[in-house]
Amino acid sequence: MTEPTVAVELGRDAAVGVVGMALLAAVVGLLATSGYRWASTRSPPAGASVVAGLAAVSAYLWFSAFGTGEILPNVPLEHQLTAGYLLATTLVASVGATAGSRLGDRIACQLLDIARIDASGEAAAAVRAARLAVDVELPETVESAEGYRPVGAAIERDLARETVRLPHGLEPDRRRERIERHLEREYGVGYASVELADDGTVDRVRVGGRSSGLGSMLPPETVAVAIRADPSPNASLGDPVEIWSTDGQRRLIATGTLRTANGSIATVIVDANLADDLSSDERYRLVTRPDDPTDGYEFASTLRTVDETVTTVRVDADSPLAGEFVGWLPGRVLVVDRDGELLSLPADNETLEVGDELWVLSSPAELGSFDPTEVDGSEAAM
Repeated sequence: MTEPTVAVELGRDAAVGVVGMALLAAVVGLLATSGYRWASTRSPPAGASVVAGLAAVSAYLWFSAFGTGEILPNVPLEHQLTAGYLLATTLVASVGATAGSRLGDRIACQLLDIARIDASGEAAAAVRAARLAVDVELPETVESAEGYRPVGAAIERDLARETVRLPHGLEPDRRRERIERHLEREYGVGYASVELADDGTVDRVRVGGRSSGLGSMLPPETVAVAIRADPSPNASLGDPVEIWSTDGQRRLIATGTLRTANGSIATVIVDANLADDLSSDERYRLVTRPDDPTDGYEFASTLRTVDETVTTVRVDADSPLAGEFVGWLPGRVLVVDRDGELLSLPADNETLEVGDELWVLSSPAELGSFDPTEVDGSEAAM
């Protein structure tokens, strides 16, 4: 084969390789951008999709180099043609990844019906100057929501005086919802409550974290244990069960409450001092006890998904709540603990007494605006 023919073959192989690497980078950039936009509804960080495309190209080239000892056919790795080929591949792949990223972003926005807005530059400045967007500043102090676990002082400091950009002309309720959703999404807080002043500015912000896992639902002095067991076909969430051994001597190991059952794996809540008697290597038999099942666990699971929460209020001797009706309190009073006697779902005309401890189901906004110390005794007759 003559030298011109070799040069033509080499040039064709190099061109095909460069175009192929560009297409690979474009496809990876398209998938990375569209996937990020689908997952977060936001555009990916600048250059992230290009880096992903170049990483895919680099991985392929490294694989070829270690597998065959060459990148271009019949050209050593240390040859200057290989260096030129790598440089050309990197440049063309960068262009391909950029084009694929932009195309993927447009496709994702069209399919998901997402409006693409550039928040910087002259266009954004013109939009803000035309009052098509407004900046809302959060107050200097961010409070913790009643009934939710604290989110931490660092997050509260980050939220203080944070600026949120909103479209112009939103209704007050819609503006409040947008700000709350922004705080929950951008800062990872489980709950956010915003109160607006009459002029549309943010007057008060309360945030809190939602409890996760099973630990927050365990009664005192109990633990949750996963065991291998044959659950009773009649057992359901919250049922009291007996845990029996399945060896030669059938014996009662412990009693507890069934939390979940998935095939042969059951999670039961037992007394903490009985946890060591249960082994993950043994198989047990669950028997439903002849007691009435409880819906308490289902109630606790449902409570996690709503804004309402449960908090306790105590009626002290100097509390203005003494002598008030239960129906006066915000939300719903679930239980009144009166000298060890539990009054569940008391009537609205039930009179509170000194020493009562109340469990109240209400939203953090209602609990935050409720201050028993501000109750005037003259309101008792209302």
